[in-house]
Amino acid sequence: MAKELTVREMARMGGIARAKAHSKTEIRAWSKLGGRPHKLTGKSLEHLQEMLAAGKTHSEISKRLAVSLRTVGRAVSRTEAENVAKTL
Repeated sequence: MAKELTVREMARMGGIARAKAHSKTEIRAWSKLGGRPHKLTGKSLEHLQEMLAAGKTHSEISKRLAVSLRTVGRAVSRTEAENVAKTL
C-alpha cells in the first residue's frame, strides 16, 4: 500500500508543477500582485491625510476610519516613503 502524502509534500509538488509550467518571470510577476488588499484606499487615504494635517492623533484617525492603529501607522509610513521617493 502506498504511503499517504503529507500536506507539506503535496504543497511542494504543487510548487514544482507550477515551476515547470511557468517561467520565473511569470511567477515573480504574480507574487508582486498577490497579498491582501489595502484597507485604506483612495478617499480614505485622502481623508487620513486631511486629519493628519488637522492635527488628529493616529488613535483618533483609526477610530474615525474604523481601522486598527497599526493600519493607520502603516499607511502614514507608506505615504511618507512615497513622498521621500518623489523628492529624490
